[in-house]
Amino acid sequence: MINGKKIIALCAYRVYDSQVFSFISKLNKLLCAQDCYLFIYALNAEIGNSGDNMAEVAVFDIIPYDKIDAIIIMDEKIKSRQTVENIILKSRAFNIPTIVIDGEYEGVSLVRFDYAKGFEQVVRHVIEHHNVRRPHLMAGKRSSEYSNERIEVFKKVIAENGIAYDDSMLSYGNFWSIPSRAAAKELLKRDQLPEAVICANDIMAINVCDVFRKAGVNVPEDVIITGFDGMDEAFWASPGITTAKCDSKELAKEIFDVLKQLLSGAENVDRWIMPTLMTNDSCGCPRRNLDLLTAIDGLNNRFYHHQDDIHIMLFLISKIMSAESIEEGVSNLRNALTEHLLCVVDDACFDLENNYLLEENVPHGSMSIIYDSYSDVDGVVPYNPDTIHPHLDEIMKKGYPLIFNCLEYMDKSPGFVCYSFPRMDNLDYSKTPSITNSLGMGFGGYVSMKNQRYLRSKLQKMYQYDALTGLYNRLAFRSKVDILREDPLNEGKELTIVMGDLNGLKQINDSLGHMAGDKAIATAAKALKCACPPGSLCVRLGGDELLAFIIGDCDARAVIDGIIDILDEESRKLGYTVSLSVGARTAVFSKDMDLDSIIDQADAQMYEMKRRLKEGHGS
Repeated sequence: MINGKKIIALCAYRVYDSQVFSFISKLNKLLCAQDCYLFIYALNAEIGNSGDNMAEVAVFDIIPYDKIDAIIIMDEKIKSRQTVENIILKSRAFNIPTIVIDGEYEGVSLVRFDYAKGFEQVVRHVIEHHNVRRPHLMAGKRSSEYSNERIEVFKKVIAENGIAYDDSMLSYGNFWSIPSRAAAKELLKRDQLPEAVICANDIMAINVCDVFRKAGVNVPEDVIITGFDGMDEAFWASPGITTAKCDSKELAKEIFDVLKQLLSGAENVDRWIMPTLMTNDSCGCPRRNLDLLTAIDGLNNRFYHHQDDIHIMLFLISKIMSAESIEEGVSNLRNALTEHLLCVVDDACFDLENNYLLEENVPHGSMSIIYDSYSDVDGVVPYNPDTIHPHLDEIMKKGYPLIFNCLEYMDKSPGFVCYSFPRMDNLDYSKTPSITNSLGMGFGGYVSMKNQRYLRSKLQKMYQYDALTGLYNRLAFRSKVDILREDPLNEGKELTIVMGDLNGLKQINDSLGHMAGDKAIATAAKALKCACPPGSLCVRLGGDELLAFIIGDCDARAVIDGIIDILDEESRKLGYTVSLSVGARTAVFSKDMDLDSIIDQADAQMYEMKRRLKEGHGS
């Protein structure tokens, strides 16, 4: 419960589907009247086609079981027993009443359409009302329990009417357009067509009808075609498809009634809903229309808006992916499409040492809001999951559901999106998949690009810098000098080369160990870098030889004295002496200068200092 309202969670699929949207609209209206509020956790892709482990399933992991009062699961829409069982297990742990729609599970309330009896109405109408003696069934998927159930219903009805079944009466259209069209073309190759093709759903019926009519077969004069489940398109089609309608509004009423009983303390409830036979002209009965004008107007709106939305989404994807920072990326999100949107991501995405997208078992941390349409702040803000939405009080007053989608990229779910539309409009709902997909691609691409830039930077450092000292290596130094040669502003400036060679490195290694020797080299490098002016190129030439390349006015004596002072201080800290023999050479920078000759001259001065030290003359 939140703010005195009971919270009902709905686990759904494709909230923009006309039947699902109709169900949500009616259920939400009924819930609002009882001071309840609806949270919707929705998939946009079918698990059955992607596997139980698809990243989008993570949307069900963000259900706040400690705050919801009941949960509704659309089993037939989700199509994954494993996923549904996981939700049920979590709801039981919190003692939350659970209703499963169109599924068969232990210990929960069940509300089911009686598909078998509904389909039987269609088959009996074809066989007994239209006196068909050569029927054909186009079933769905071979592995589907719903498809197999409809096959048994078909066999039962024709047997009762004295028609012997044989396998030529059965084909499979997989509940979808392309396979059903292929199956229809196979039927057209037969010497004799069936008198009726009874399809296991409306999508297949519409497509079989289209294939037959394009081949010159008249429907229903030559062949009767029927469907099942009562989708809107069945009534818009020409001819209109005879079907049995599984009424979404009736489902919402039954669900609401069961909810009231459960919230009042009742035990699990079991309800059946009978689909309604809807005859139409595809079987030879009178034409039955829905409000076709309103439907076409709605489709036109979706189509033309969709064209504009595509351009906006592509722009957003490119801007987020190419951004240098997430703040820069999300600053482009403020537009009409994202007007009622919250986007939350896992902070693990920002960990550059562990690539969230490529590495397995990256530890999940806290979460952050990267975009909030209700806030003026563009940037990363900590997300508190206990609040669900930072503006929940304001949103709940409007009485419309929250819709949650998971972001998805490279089979990972880096976060989620929450939509809070201030109205019930399927035009809004139909945009959610493309917005969610675009944000997933944009943000996932941003994380990928950021990791690539980070790795490139690390590789550049490995290529340019000496690992022990942090100074440029010899190859990088030559490359930097070549760049300086090409800049005409450097021509004629003073150039100072400072050379350094560590004194007594062998004695340090022999007496204190190579770790101490490495520390001595690193300390000498630090002294060189600190004593040189900003912008100097400091280089480890190799071994214990160091070099500084300084363009512009420079007091070489001051640099050398600075190195000596720093090393005296560092030696006291280390407990052993670190010193450099240092030489310097000043010249004029030019594009054609002989750099090796200048370095040799500085090197000679350095070795002169080293010689004097060995002879005990000091510096």
